[in-house]
Amino acid sequence: MKKVLIANRGEIAVRIMKTLKRMGMSSVAVYSEADADALFVKMADEAISLGGKTAQESYLRVEKIMDACQKSGADAIHPGYGFLSEKLELIRACDEAGVIFIGPREKAIHLMGDKIESKKLMLSGGVPTIPGFFIDGMDLVSITENAKSIGYPVMVKAAAGGGGKGLRKVDSSEDLASAIESCRSEALRSFNDDRVFVEKFIVNPRHIEVQVFGDSLGQVVGISERECSIQRRNQKVIEECPSPGVDLELRQSLCKAAADCASLVEYQNAGTVEFVMGEDKQFYFLEMNTRLQVEHPVTEMAHGLDLVEEQIRVAQGLPLSKKLLASTVNRWSLECRIYAEEPLSDFFPCAGKILKLQFPRECDWLRIDSGVVSGDEISIYYDPMIAKVITVSDTRLDAVYKMIQALSEVSIFGIETNVGFLLEVLKSSEFMEARLSTDFIQKYDLISRYRKTMEDDFVWASHAGFQISQKRRSHLCSSEEVFLKGGSQ
Repeated sequence: MKKVLIANRGEIAVRIMKTLKRMGMSSVAVYSEADADALFVKMADEAISLGGKTAQESYLRVEKIMDACQKSGADAIHPGYGFLSEKLELIRACDEAGVIFIGPREKAIHLMGDKIESKKLMLSGGVPTIPGFFIDGMDLVSITENAKSIGYPVMVKAAAGGGGKGLRKVDSSEDLASAIESCRSEALRSFNDDRVFVEKFIVNPRHIEVQVFGDSLGQVVGISERECSIQRRNQKVIEECPSPGVDLELRQSLCKAAADCASLVEYQNAGTVEFVMGEDKQFYFLEMNTRLQVEHPVTEMAHGLDLVEEQIRVAQGLPLSKKLLASTVNRWSLECRIYAEEPLSDFFPCAGKILKLQFPRECDWLRIDSGVVSGDEISIYYDPMIAKVITVSDTRLDAVYKMIQALSEVSIFGIETNVGFLLEVLKSSEFMEARLSTDFIQKYDLISRYRKTMEDDFVWASHAGFQISQKRRSHLCSSEEVFLKGGSQ
């Protein structure tokens, strides 16, 4: 393998390029019209336009990706995450063209891409699963009786779901029918698949996931867990490795269950097995993501690994490295995702030009993964992530303090971001004490706390003689994002 085409954009493309460069391999970027001046395009050894502005016109077009691969002479494709990373069409096209796909094989993606079929497979393999049932062929009376038998509250879920879509919590039998109907409707619109199933809702759940790796020799290993319970709109925003709710014995059980899951599908390359864990420390299989995860840096930092390098090794037919097989968690790492969004408007995504972007200098305890620089546009066409800030230390508390320091030094002008909200979460006593659950933001009313902090900041700015634009008066975000008129910035 000498030249790798990255079928992705933004920060993950930049991150993959860094490993390729260190390994002495060339990188090929593909880009849409909206990304023509993007950082990842400038960093690549070669760059090929896909045309179009939307993902549907560019990054999701398998034929365009393969045409770019042929033109560049790339002998491998890394899909990153999202877009085509779990699309069977791309794997089949790579196989037909004799191009190496840096990811799992078709069988694993096919089996794990369907939540219903994957759960059936886990049940057959003895992997713990949440009590529930599939509703295909059942009438409403039977569905209601089955839901009652597992006990309310329950969750209605789309079989092909993802990204928080196709999910409904149901607290009583009176609401079950309408939840199923709305879930089916959303699933059909989002995934063109209206199959749904019902599961027991775990009270005060934690979202725990395990990084797994497999090679062509049949070796499969669960490395360690990540805590991903801090979420908004059912999407992760703060992750850490290891989890503060997992001890050594529980870690071993989680890693074994994750490895068993991967073995059932003869898994190769990087993947993540996601679990939900209740207050009683019982954990249950949720799904398997057959790709590299957004939050993989916390595992890298806590273990001292390069997971992209391991992906490339496995894709070339090499066994898992001795370093990976012997790896243990020896430090604590946190990741915060900086988004262009409005926390006080239900985290509504923002678009616009970044007039100034400045991060603190990277060092042995701080890593910044970003795909944008000052002057770049946050496009309406793609995910509004600006950067991932990752810290590492010997203890969780120190890693949190380092994250607070790092985020406090981030300066972003010209666009609304969630930096201030992230600081609100990190500084809360509940987060410091690791009282985590997937409803953390709602449970501890972090939005109201954040609003109060912003109001206090506005009062301070007013008393200091600054004039703040009318647009920001009711929607004030962190001080480093505010345009101050008539005073020093």
